[in-house]
Amino acid sequence: MREAKVAIRWGDMDSYGHVNNVFFVRYLEDTRFALFTPPLGEFAAPGVDPSLGVFDLFPSGSNGLVAGHRIEYRAPLNYRAEPLIVRLWVTRVGGSSVDLAYELGELDRSTIYAVASTTLVVVDTESGRPRELPDALRATFAQWSGDPVPFRQ
Repeated sequence: MREAKVAIRWGDMDSYGHVNNVFFVRYLEDTRFALFTPPLGEFAAPGVDPSLGVFDLFPSGSNGLVAGHRIEYRAPLNYRAEPLIVRLWVTRVGGSSVDLAYELGELDRSTIYAVASTTLVVVDTESGRPRELPDALRATFAQWSGDPVPFRQ
């Protein structure tokens, strides 16, 4: 499991005075970018160069595209200066896709505002067809494995 701090922007609020639901998808994206871009460091799997980031492990000529999201809102999130803590882990690694899980809440987990999942598919940039996940990417994602998202429904 990895963690990222995500800024809540004033403009994320709606007329009800809390963060609008559509911005939670942006928080998921911000978290993926924050955790997939920098060097893996101590989070690199054995045999994987720790100076690389997750995006560096994608096959050349490919991109990771979102195939789907599921979000369950648990509590209203009001604007505040302190960042939101988003935890990310991997629940499934397939041939060309990975399922990511998220928990958006307080550092001490006193309040969980939402839980979510994302299916990310690696696709060839020219053909648009799925590409096999390389072993280094599989090994890295295996390091972050955890239980499925505890959705209520």
